[in-house]
Amino acid sequence: MIKKSKSQTLFAVILSVLAIPLAGGIADAQTMLVSIPSLHLVGKERVVGFKIQIKSGRIAAAPNVPIGWHVTIDNDASWRTSIEGTVEVGAAALDSTFFQEFLVVEKNESMGIPFEIKGEVDVSEDFEALRRIKISMKDLVMKNVAARNQ
Repeated sequence: MIKKSKSQTLFAVILSVLAIPLAGGIADAQTMLVSIPSLHLVGKERVVGFKIQIKSGRIAAAPNVPIGWHVTIDNDASWRTSIEGTVEVGAAALDSTFFQEFLVVEKNESMGIPFEIKGEVDVSEDFEALRRIKISMKDLVMKNVAARNQ
């Protein structure tokens, strides 16, 4: 019984020591709501896929995951994260309003890597031919979550 208690205590101490650098980084974080306000679709185009990569940040939430989509979030411990989505059925294709406040991102530049969000959105009229729209920081609007709630 004593051995088990000592091993649990040792395990807790090791976890605490490992968490100290992470806690310092998280204290420097800023949480933001991300939108792509001007995603220009042409004619009858609909969104059929997207991939967003983030440097010096993590995806804290994806508040509106659409039904009929396969969405994967990779919150890598390196603070280089991504979210990728693809439509599973044509009827679930989206219009551009999906990208209004579609992600909550925690920015963390504590490792000296500049914060960046980039990606691409795939659109189609007929689900055969795709047009890929590149997304960069200039295409985004970010609101501080704390400021939004005031």
